[in-house]
Amino acid sequence: MVSMRPDHAFTGTNFNRHLPPLHSLEVFASAARCGTFSRTATELFVTQSAISRQVQQLEEHLGVVLFIRHKRGLRLTPDGEALLPVVEDALARLANICESLRNAGQVLTLRMPPTFATRWFLPLLPSLRVVMPDVDVRVTTYDAWEPRFEDNDIDAAIIQGRGDWKDVEAIELMPERLTPVCSPELAKRLTVPEDVRSLPLLHCFPIQGWGRWLEAVGISGTKPQRGQTFDTLDLALSAATRGQGVALGDLNLVRESLRDGVLVAPFDHVLEQGLSYYLIYPAPRAQLPKIRALREWLLEAVDG
Repeated sequence: MVSMRPDHAFTGTNFNRHLPPLHSLEVFASAARCGTFSRTATELFVTQSAISRQVQQLEEHLGVVLFIRHKRGLRLTPDGEALLPVVEDALARLANICESLRNAGQVLTLRMPPTFATRWFLPLLPSLRVVMPDVDVRVTTYDAWEPRFEDNDIDAAIIQGRGDWKDVEAIELMPERLTPVCSPELAKRLTVPEDVRSLPLLHCFPIQGWGRWLEAVGISGTKPQRGQTFDTLDLALSAATRGQGVALGDLNLVRESLRDGVLVAPFDHVLEQGLSYYLIYPAPRAQLPKIRALREWLLEAVDG
């Protein structure tokens, strides 16, 4: 359960009872800067009488006189001079934090595995920019299996797993579907699954998929660890494209390479281990416009 009470939460103080309306403070600061009610009215696009009423209500609320009115304009009283810098500082700080929050709403920082980013997300990124033209989409990559949103500025992540993480919303995007892929030249040597015995196997760390695929198609007596190991699936797939062996690729991630003919999936045997790619984010962010737009776009992209 995410606490909605931060360390600096109000502790019973009734601010409405002590503070005058914010608008009257803005009018006071503007009148002090402009020097006359007429110039203040022009600046704020209201009538001069409206400005006068706002100042009078503020003075009544505080029980002091803030301006001395004379023919040439306004002069601050000692009480007004004491109040003005505090009001200006508070309004400036409020404006700064509001601007910061608005800017944060225009940046979407998204984490995902490097192979997913390169092979699936990057080709579709232009369509996301069409959907979110005013949002600066920033992509970072990582290969963690656990969501981490503490102490960073990540808005959401795409992560592989079973969807059983705590304290986040997890939207399933697509299941992992593994099958051997290789260059067109090597594919000529692969007629049946047993033929992979004669070719180098390309792995990504941790080594596990090949052993399960071989077991699923009934091949025994072959050491699944043999061959070359890389730290990312993208490197293994790149090596497969260059004819250096056979990689176990996710059909979702090699779709473009299969379409372009740089990789071939020679067999119909597909291994599903119960893993999927999920969009995840802390539950309180679910209603943020940028998160809603990202979620809808991803689900449409997957269906497409």
